[in-house]
Amino acid sequence: MGNRKLPFGYQMRMGEIVRNEPEANAVQDIFLQYTLGASLKEIAEQMNKIGPTYDVGKSWNKNMVARILENPKYTGTDSYPKLVDIKLFEAASAKRQTKQRLPERTPAQKALKRVCSKPPSPEIEQQVTHLLGRLAERPDRIMQPERQSAPIYSTTQAELDDILNTQPLDEDAARSLICKLAQEQYDTIGNEEYETERLRRLFTAFECTAELNAELLQSAVSAVLVTRQTVRLQLKNGQIIGKDDLV
Repeated sequence: MGNRKLPFGYQMRMGEIVRNEPEANAVQDIFLQYTLGASLKEIAEQMNKIGPTYDVGKSWNKNMVARILENPKYTGTDSYPKLVDIKLFEAASAKRQTKQRLPERTPAQKALKRVCSKPPSPEIEQQVTHLLGRLAERPDRIMQPERQSAPIYSTTQAELDDILNTQPLDEDAARSLICKLAQEQYDTIGNEEYETERLRRLFTAFECTAELNAELLQSAVSAVLVTRQTVRLQLKNGQIIGKDDLV
């Protein structure tokens, strides 16, 4: 039965829905195992060993087991033969509804996940919150990182020199190259100084809280660098700062 039209546990005989005995026994066993504490994965592994198969050519998986546990037809509804006692079905349903779910991430936790070099744990979140709080107390520790100037090679200046030394002068080409050269020079300046002043003002106005602040994290931090020993923040101005820098 590659494309199952009837729920697992049933078959059609002479136009009537009847029990498929091997499958029906498996359904009863699945409900019993689950209410006694077995997980969906454990039940699927057991069914792969003892059968019968859910679909021909497919192995049992957690979704197949869950589909059986959620189907009220096994209690005898909609003219289906009863395979499972209603109390057993309700016990399985209650277990599924009360199963613990992972709490939804807060906006701050989502923002931290985007910039953190490792999956953020509660400990990492706590350390980041502490570092941001210390920066709010010591905004003077936010400093413009030293730039390591390096010669920038560009062919734009050479092209401009050639045009200026060629007669007649191609004014449009020269004007275009002058604008291009100015843009290249502007791009090498960077905006660290502006970012440093912005960050100082941001942290000066920030009031410390016990919880991680999503807006502050997004506005101030470009990366959270995590090693076995330390958690450090890379600020938007490029400065890398850890707890030892805030003593």
